[in-house]
Amino acid sequence: MDRRRWPPSRSPPDAQERAEEVSERRSRALEEPLDLRLVQREPYPLLEVRNPLHRTTYLVMLPTYPVREIALCTCADFSRRGLGTCKHIEAAVRWIAHHAEAAPPAPTKPVLRPAAVWKEIDRRLERENRGHEPASLRWRRAGAALFERVP
Repeated sequence: MDRRRWPPSRSPPDAQERAEEVSERRSRALEEPLDLRLVQREPYPLLEVRNPLHRTTYLVMLPTYPVREIALCTCADFSRRGLGTCKHIEAAVRWIAHHAEAAPPAPTKPVLRPAAVWKEIDRRLERENRGHEPASLRWRRAGAALFERVP
């Protein structure tokens, strides 16, 4: 069972519902007029995805591209639905696949599984438990594991 938190009014989707919702995001990524701009290529792709009709702009981070397991987007759909994707991520992955010059160079170290990254974050939080510094600094140091190649 998926352990992510779900809104109280909604239960986690079963496998078929999840597949349908992901498929819907992929379709919307193709159908909607999204403009994409590569903000950075290294150490991971960071793209700005703009919808001129809705006048919205979101950032998509793909720290383990081409693997999608840790893709992040700043949109509400991504943060609320718990699908691990949204139309912005789908559009960004598709855009990079068609613009080879935007893809990051192949990693020299193997890409980590998400569980290893979160284990490193937990380890850093336990180790960095200093009472004299603001919590924001402790979280920033621990969260930096998302953007590093953790052993």
